[in-house]
Amino acid sequence: MSARFRLSLDGKWAFSPHEPLPPDFSNHCTQISVPAPWQADPRFRQHRGVAWYGREFHIPDEWLMANRVLILGFGAVDYAAQVWVNGVEVGAHEGGYLPFEFDITAAVRSGRNVVTVRVDDPPEWFDEIPHGKQSWYGMLSGLWQSVWVESRAATHIQGVKITAGGEQVSVEVRLSGALAGMLTAEVFAPDGRIAAQAEFAALRFSIPIEHPLPWSPDEPHLYTLKLCTGEDEVTETFGFRTIQTRNGQIWLNGKPFYLRGALDQDYYPEFICTPPSQEYIEAEFRQAKALGLNCLRVHIKVADPRYYAAADKVGLLIWTELPNHILLTEHAKRRARQTLAGMVERDWNHPSIGIWTIINESWGVDLSNPEHRAWLAEMYDFMKALDPTRLVVGNSACWGNFNVVSDLDDYHMYFAMPDHHEQWRAWVAAFASRPWWTYACAYENAAAWQEYLRAPWQAAPRLLAPEARRRGDEPLLVSEFGNWGLPDVEKLVKGYGGEPWWFETGLEWGDGVVYPHGVEGRFRDYAFDRVFPSLAALAAASQELQFAAMKYEIEQIRRHNAIQGYVITELTDVHWECNGLLDMLRNPKTYFEKFHCVNADDVLIPLWERLSVAGGETCALPVLLAHCSAQAVQGAALEWEVRSEQYSDGGKACEWLSGRLEVGECTPFDVTELGMISFSVPPVKKPTRARLGIKLTRCGEMIAETEQDFLFLPKVAPWPLLEGLYAPDLRVFLAQQGISTVDDLAHARVAVVSTLDDACRDFLLRGGKVLFLAEQPDSLRAVLPGLSIAPRAGTPWQGDWASSFGWHRFESLPTNGVVDFSFAGLTPEHVIHGFAPRDFARDVLAGLFVGWIHKPIPTIARRRMGRGVLVVSTFRLRENLENNPLARFLLAELLRLF
Repeated sequence: MSARFRLSLDGKWAFSPHEPLPPDFSNHCTQISVPAPWQADPRFRQHRGVAWYGREFHIPDEWLMANRVLILGFGAVDYAAQVWVNGVEVGAHEGGYLPFEFDITAAVRSGRNVVTVRVDDPPEWFDEIPHGKQSWYGMLSGLWQSVWVESRAATHIQGVKITAGGEQVSVEVRLSGALAGMLTAEVFAPDGRIAAQAEFAALRFSIPIEHPLPWSPDEPHLYTLKLCTGEDEVTETFGFRTIQTRNGQIWLNGKPFYLRGALDQDYYPEFICTPPSQEYIEAEFRQAKALGLNCLRVHIKVADPRYYAAADKVGLLIWTELPNHILLTEHAKRRARQTLAGMVERDWNHPSIGIWTIINESWGVDLSNPEHRAWLAEMYDFMKALDPTRLVVGNSACWGNFNVVSDLDDYHMYFAMPDHHEQWRAWVAAFASRPWWTYACAYENAAAWQEYLRAPWQAAPRLLAPEARRRGDEPLLVSEFGNWGLPDVEKLVKGYGGEPWWFETGLEWGDGVVYPHGVEGRFRDYAFDRVFPSLAALAAASQELQFAAMKYEIEQIRRHNAIQGYVITELTDVHWECNGLLDMLRNPKTYFEKFHCVNADDVLIPLWERLSVAGGETCALPVLLAHCSAQAVQGAALEWEVRSEQYSDGGKACEWLSGRLEVGECTPFDVTELGMISFSVPPVKKPTRARLGIKLTRCGEMIAETEQDFLFLPKVAPWPLLEGLYAPDLRVFLAQQGISTVDDLAHARVAVVSTLDDACRDFLLRGGKVLFLAEQPDSLRAVLPGLSIAPRAGTPWQGDWASSFGWHRFESLPTNGVVDFSFAGLTPEHVIHGFAPRDFARDVLAGLFVGWIHKPIPTIARRRMGRGVLVVSTFRLRENLENNPLARFLLAELLRLF
């Protein structure tokens, strides 16, 4: 018979959520699918603690021949498992992510057999066990990876460790007994031909391979090793891949490598943490590569082995991480160490794995505690000793924590866009300078620590903590950033056959703003159908804004050569967290086809200061090339053109401004200024959307391309004719526009004020019309019942995590109702309280919401007060009237309301 024969036990199992299974469970018990966490079954979504599994399997007579053993194997069981075969306990295992197996030869018989598994995933242990994002998206328990029975020779191969380097393949074989004869090894090249073969009398040996082809994301060359003992035979794939750091760069296979990654939670539509097939993963990875990604960061989870096999095959570098605990106790330390060792042992042969992470964002450790910093440094040393062939990240840091010792100097940061684009630009520049605050400092006292926590990049520099070890040349990476793009709910409902079950999750996060359920009702209740034709149209607008945000964020990263990579949050939406490049069902978002232009080795970066420009203005912007490919850039040309729908013929936009710049040589792995694009904005009668297209070509071959949207506005804003206009703070500006004002509120019919005091309140109550530019925290100095102005900072409306989305109802502005990057520099930092959902249909003219259309709140609103009318705007208009034509246009539109 063959060396091995395997019987899959995947499929339907008997399941009992509390009590042991009865002897006749095959006929009377609830059935559940394996592999999958039991929470994937709606009946057991909320079950915690103990559950029992059972199923029959049949063994043919020949499997029980002499000199053969039967092995029962489990891919992974979360968390603790006890296993019986035919009533005989055959073993137990603790740990939720790694494989284990038992020799069940003595317990089985020919024909019918029964396996029973007791799984315990006690909530009481949760804080001290590796669990990862189960703390966010819900616990995952049970037989979540495959189960099998395998017939093997009594002396069989238990493991193979393959280390490929240079022109040698070093092999270590773990055998269940002594090697009785010779070990035959054959190595097959990526094209299937035999590259080497030999026989060995030892379990450790090396095989020379001439001119091996290296594995990389661009060329994922895989070799196959076939080992035979005479009685047993196994095959393993591997690749020749080196990864190291030098002088602030990542080097892959001896060449600089710019990392373009995405976070991947490794969650799936049907079985949550269990992928449906390797083919499914491979298809998803091909989507990732089409998006321009070369790396995925598997987020605080040990993935199914098929995940890494798919990455090996398709070609993606994998950054994989230890699932975090919450409390760093002795039990947690032991389990973390065991899990890391098991990860390295199980996945050693995968060339796709290039980076390990021990801790994410200090989850499970308190890095103000020197003992915890010392433990993290100890674990880094442990991992480097265990696996010197890969990079190790100690703590992947974010605001409020830091690195202790690491091969990468990486950091996470999130900002709402376009609202906080200036803060992002400044933060990226600060991070590119290799600042002190990314590495551990000691806790001195509460005041100093609070200063650090508020904004490390603004705090006074501090000395490294004694446990911190910083070389100073670790590659800088922005290892998390991103923005939300709401999915098309109709597609989700169609794909799931109804509302997805996870629409009822997330209520406990972010003050409830990430809770999806009821999103259709909120769309209607707040009259968003007055702005967007449908919820699907709003979702599409949200996705386009997500793309514009990531484009800007990536461009700001790429303009700094000191930063050598980034990780976008994230590849796919995960339940309520919808910042994916794909939705939960792997549907592409609206920008799928163009995202690779901003996420490539070579990227063009137009450096704009303002995207709203007036007719007659000169628009000038430098263009940089971030050049990280092997392609020569010499004798190239930068070609550009501006197109606008206003100058269209038969509905098709036509070219109306263009130019060409000759480009000299560009140094590889550097950022080069290619030149200045400059054009005079032609006169427009109304606000007009225009698009600047830029291409870098050489001998007709495309090197890089990008686009940048602009909003062209009339040179003179459409000021209405108003008599009796009182505007003490804008008198000089309005005079420059040819608008006369009165000096006394008593003579006014319309008042424009930046501070609303009691005198203005009286004017309003007596029938006056007031435009209140409420741009400062203390701008409201009178009591207006039911109305208040409040800052966004420190509230969910800040929008930096669950992204905020700004909208408006000014049809004259061709931004499809979105407060997009045309408004950069004008977006409000304050919101207007006091408006009910019923007010949004008529009196709310602009606003924002957070997450899944939660907490809609006005930023421009109208209210009748007394006999008068009040219009309030929190857009930053006053300070930008001189230099921003959109500020002038918006002010004119607000005055036209009167």
